[in-house]
Amino acid sequence: MLLMLVCCVALSAQEMRYYVLALLYRGPNATTVSAEESKKLQAGHMANIQKLAGGKKLILAGPMGGKGDLRGIFLFDTADMKQAQEWCDVDPAIKAGTLRVELHPWYSAKGIGILEAPKP
Repeated sequence: MLLMLVCCVALSAQEMRYYVLALLYRGPNATTVSAEESKKLQAGHMANIQKLAGGKKLILAGPMGGKGDLRGIFLFDTADMKQAQEWCDVDPAIKAGTLRVELHPWYSAKGIGILEAPKP
């Protein structure tokens, strides 16, 4: 299993930029879909995550622990809120209302990303 670490590029004069952080919450239709439909929506949600990551649009994504309404996060490699919303709008779980998204501008080091941990 690969250990993934969120890293910042070390810069002597740290360059900064905006990204878009998406907070994914339980949606209004979360309890109205069947178990079978929920399974299909989750598969589509995961496929969408893979597509966004493969297209270098998504820096990281992951679920939250616990049973609360906050279900997960996305960090998009864009500062464009409209673009990030468009990327979210095609997610099957968001479209179906089993998840809802809140977008927030997030300021951090330029060049952040996911790196593989060094192999021993």
